[in-house]
Amino acid sequence: MTAVDEYLAQVRGAMFGMDPRVRDDILLELRSHLGEAAAANGGDVGRAIGAMGPAAHVGREYRAVYGYSRGYQFLFALIAAVLAALTLPVLQGSTSAYGNPYYLPNLLALPFLVVVLGWLLWVSMRAGSRAGLYAGLGGFAGRMVAAAGLVAGPSGGIVTAGGLVVLVLSSALLVLVGWLPGTAKKAWSKPAAEL
Repeated sequence: MTAVDEYLAQVRGAMFGMDPRVRDDILLELRSHLGEAAAANGGDVGRAIGAMGPAAHVGREYRAVYGYSRGYQFLFALIAAVLAALTLPVLQGSTSAYGNPYYLPNLLALPFLVVVLGWLLWVSMRAGSRAGLYAGLGGFAGRMVAAAGLVAGPSGGIVTAGGLVVLVLSSALLVLVGWLPGTAKKAWSKPAAEL
């Protein structure tokens, strides 16, 4: 394995999750660029590789520009949908010995809400605003489908106008949480070096 092959293998590893066709096109371009740079330096491949920069950084920068593949974006949205569905509290209507309603289902939904918010933030910051938006939409859809399933289920959940408004607005916030951090990161980050 040549030094160029080794370098490109490391770049390829740092581009994990990208669309394979885009990744392979980039690697062909990099190979060509490294060959031209080495020829311009009198055949000094090490100097050409050194001028390119660390392989991990180059790969991450390309992934930041081109994003994750559709398969990964779908997976991010699916995970968000499942996690978001678990944020719906299911109230049984039972009361304690003192006549107060049990709030345990609401409390059990809170950890899942924290997890789904953390997931959306991670996706948006690491995979970009588009993947974050899709994950947020997945979270929205997961909550809507779970709520519809609870209402249509054998126990027949009770829906109030106020509860429906809270459900839709809180679910819409998941879309915003998924999209906004990646957009802000992109807008506020310094321009990347020319790739």
